[in-house]
Amino acid sequence: MTSTVALGRTNTFCMIVESLLPWPVMRLTSTGEVQASASLSELLEMESPTPERLSERFEISRLGTQAVLAEKELPWRRALHGESFCDEEVWYDRQTARRLLLLVRCRASAGEALLAFENVADEPFAVRLADLVASIGAALLSADEPSTLAHGLLDEVAAAVRADAAFLIATGGCERLRLVASVGVSEAFAQDLNTNLANTVAALAAETGDIQEIARIEELPEGAFRGTLRLLELGLHAVVAFPLSVGGELVGVLGLARRQPGTLSPFERRLLRGVASACALGLRQARLRDAERREARRLRLLRDVAMTIEAAMPLHELLRRLVEQACELTRARYGALGVLDAEGTGLSDFVYVGVSEKVARDIGPLPQGRGLLGALIHDPQPSRVADIHADPRSVGFPAHHPAMTSFLGVPLLIGQKLFGNFYLCDKDGGAEFTEEDERLVRLFAAQSALAIAYAQQVESTQEAHREMDRLRDEFAAVIAHDLRNPVAAMALILNKLLAKPEGDSVVVPVQQLQRLRRIGCRLSHMTQDLLEASRIEVGRLSLDRQPVSLEEETRSLLAEIEPTLGQHPVTLDVEGRVPEIFVDPARLAQILTNLLDNAAKYSGAGLPIRVTIRPEAGGAALTVEDRGPGISAADLGRLFDRFFQAPRAREKNTGLGLGLYIAKGLMEAHGGTIAVESTPGQGSTFRLWFPAEQSAQAA
Repeated sequence: MTSTVALGRTNTFCMIVESLLPWPVMRLTSTGEVQASASLSELLEMESPTPERLSERFEISRLGTQAVLAEKELPWRRALHGESFCDEEVWYDRQTARRLLLLVRCRASAGEALLAFENVADEPFAVRLADLVASIGAALLSADEPSTLAHGLLDEVAAAVRADAAFLIATGGCERLRLVASVGVSEAFAQDLNTNLANTVAALAAETGDIQEIARIEELPEGAFRGTLRLLELGLHAVVAFPLSVGGELVGVLGLARRQPGTLSPFERRLLRGVASACALGLRQARLRDAERREARRLRLLRDVAMTIEAAMPLHELLRRLVEQACELTRARYGALGVLDAEGTGLSDFVYVGVSEKVARDIGPLPQGRGLLGALIHDPQPSRVADIHADPRSVGFPAHHPAMTSFLGVPLLIGQKLFGNFYLCDKDGGAEFTEEDERLVRLFAAQSALAIAYAQQVESTQEAHREMDRLRDEFAAVIAHDLRNPVAAMALILNKLLAKPEGDSVVVPVQQLQRLRRIGCRLSHMTQDLLEASRIEVGRLSLDRQPVSLEEETRSLLAEIEPTLGQHPVTLDVEGRVPEIFVDPARLAQILTNLLDNAAKYSGAGLPIRVTIRPEAGGAALTVEDRGPGISAADLGRLFDRFFQAPRAREKNTGLGLGLYIAKGLMEAHGGTIAVESTPGQGSTFRLWFPAEQSAQAA
């Protein structure tokens, strides 16, 4: 049951070897004695294995590496040095091109060593290598580019099956093969191989859908498989190509090459089938990701249409930018946007790119919308033409016009109205525009319509701003006029007083001083109103808010200003329990004084003014009613506008038209509201509403 190649075999060891049968074992001693079990001879397919014969027949490497073990690293040499170890090794049989996957264990002591060999090409080993397949699949599924395999994964695959080179090949358009990753060959060789993939066994595997395995590359026919024959230049003599398919769709080929001639073992073939499935899933995922990236780039370009628009960009400049982006989107050399005239029958503008100004001047007048361009005006449908000259709608080009071949036209509609057409020529130097190009430009045209509509709105807004500036100038003129009157009156009084001096003094009647004081108060009131209006405009009103009783504040104010209201009797009615409000008392007095002054100013002498306070809608409401002439419906909607004055107020020439504008701004600053109801000939009612203290503070 065992073979012995040495002298002095001990009975004890014979018993040990016999007890280990049928396990493949070998005993070594420092004196040169070698004993091997029959099962080891069977496993290695050789009689009387000895270290010398094993070193001569087998090329050994550790699993997971491609480097062949040096003499001192061979298991029997390590054993004789007294080293105990456990190694997974690949044994390549030079005679039969057979590969063994062995787990070699060594126990060494006292000048003796026992080597045990286990064929690990079984289920436990397959499970471990299945982890490799899973890791490859996971890495491929998460990789943005298949070429990331070249940074580790192909190395692992090659090492697992003792390959010296590995290739990952993907299918491109029209099933064209493309090398995306490789290990074990130089970059220059990989680039050269990429151009010759059609003449390789990888192409045959892709064509037939079957595994193609060549045990000796040198035996291939001379005229065929030129790309594969080139592997001999690198000392590679065996190759295998696995087609990669997912759901019946070919996505690529996995290729492996070895220096030693021979074929894969059944286990290696099973392993590579799993690896091939993982790589196929990864390649398909990478292809989908690549398509997503291309689509994302196109969508970004579409989005840039809106992102690059600035409010100050003139419409013509925007149109030129859109044409540039349309050319970039389709890789067109020339592009233009023909803008329709008011009648929609010709072109009012023609914005172009790709033609220099000098060439444009040599060509002459811009197109008027005839021939192929005119066809799109009259029938606004997308049009693709492979050769402009061969199209019956073409009327040719004027002198000095650049030669153009391929053409794509797409209408640009804003709403339901045709604004113009995109015209694109010479894709990639003359290639025909594709259906995908047409789809993208149609999307682009829809986005461009939004951009143009936005730019048109910007121009309208700018025109509105210019109109606002004009109105502001008018308001300034009104202010200057209203301020000029009191200033002129003051100057007139002073001039009269100074015209009659008595020595170094002037006698000033009390009546004149009172008039000057009234004019000064009026000017002060006007300037204060202007200041308040300015603060409201920029949102810089200052408020010193605190909880107050609306009833108490109103009674106190009425007692203070009632003498200034002339002969108008004022009544205050309080209905129900009115909650406290959270306001600035000084601003509250300012609002109420303005409303009461207006009621007194525009009501007939002796007519009453009624003030009512009541709880309302979680807050407090206050109304001021007068029996004046009322306000016309035409003026009612503008009553709170800045500088607006109803005809009766303008006749009295008592202010700038800012009182109610300021009152409204103060009410809104407090979180309240102000409104007015009026019937001509019957009077007006101003309604104020303040939020209650708790809700006002919470806000």
